[in-house]
Amino acid sequence: MSSRLFHPDDAETILSWCKDKQTFRLWSADRYKDFPAQPHEMLEQYEACYMYPLTAVMEGEIVGHILLRLPTEDITIVRFGLVIVDITKRGMGYGKQMLRLAIEYAGRELDAKRITLGVFCDNVSAVECYKSVGFRITGEDCYTIDGEEWKAFELEYKL
Repeated sequence: MSSRLFHPDDAETILSWCKDKQTFRLWSADRYKDFPAQPHEMLEQYEACYMYPLTAVMEGEIVGHILLRLPTEDITIVRFGLVIVDITKRGMGYGKQMLRLAIEYAGRELDAKRITLGVFCDNVSAVECYKSVGFRITGEDCYTIDGEEWKAFELEYKL
């Protein structure tokens, strides 16, 4: 597996992996107004400064996506978000590989010392995937998604 910078043409493929609203919200929380999101909406998400979207590729095929961003003025902290693996490729270790590549990129290219992310507590497979590559739970939070309260874990990885 390798990672490369996100191309605008990747958006349609990545968005197609969210087959239902539940999966879509587990992936995007409230970043998009409506399900399904459109490719132009994904591109708009990445127009801000300090956004580093990456696409994971295996043998020329897009298999995953992750956004790295600088959430504060402290440039040593990178936040991972919008992490997703092709629904037909889950359970094959691609998520772990992609996370390791993103961790390496954050350290090498962005000089990160700490990586944070949030994941909904009900997304058990994602929580376990993050923990398996070295993230640890540092707290909990709560978000209102489509009028419902969703609990989330805050996780951290120290480089």
